[in-house]
Amino acid sequence: MSTSTRPADPGTQLLDGLEALVRRHRALRADDTGPLHAELITAEVAQHLAVARNALRRRPRAV
Repeated sequence: MSTSTRPADPGTQLLDGLEALVRRHRALRADDTGPLHAELITAEVAQHLAVARNALRRRPRAV
């Protein structure tokens, strides 16, 4: 399987997703949406963590 078709490492996916979240947060910060914005960020972080956790559970462990 080539690197272009192989799924990324769950840790890499988590970090990439969180970095994208930070970029979006910084872009929205000027809008000052307050509590709603904080709730959106919290939900996105929870989603990224759940995806990473599930991916790690599916990976075979080295013995």
